[in-house]
Amino acid sequence: MSTRIMGVVIFVAAALYTWQAGDYVITFGDVLGPSVFPVIVGVPMMILSASLVVFPTGKTDWPAPQRMWRQAAALAVLIGYTILLQPLGFPLATFALIALIGIILGGEAWKAIVLGAIMAPALWALFDQVLGLPLDFLGTLFG
Repeated sequence: MSTRIMGVVIFVAAALYTWQAGDYVITFGDVLGPSVFPVIVGVPMMILSASLVVFPTGKTDWPAPQRMWRQAAALAVLIGYTILLQPLGFPLATFALIALIGIILGGEAWKAIVLGAIMAPALWALFDQVLGLPLDFLGTLFG
């Protein structure tokens, strides 16, 4: 039964993900637009998750409660990242994401913070400057 439940949860997430992708609009760049990649990921994800609902296999062993809390915390951080990305800007939101996920996964806090401080601006430079994908350096809270 739990395989079917997870299949439904994944299907709903994929459907929302694919539906939300239709709202991505830019006035320059790729002819197909930014919504193509989420659709390419979302549609097969819906098909495969529907197959879990129709054809469940095996017995599912749920992880220990401590692991479930860590997974829930990581999911909360990812949701918070999507909410704070526009107000804080890419580097600050990504710094928080990397540092918090590192801590949740059991890393030492100072190492996670240093990694976030290095990787966030490096990723911004890679996407914005090298690949030409415009990302806000400072979000709406600072502008």
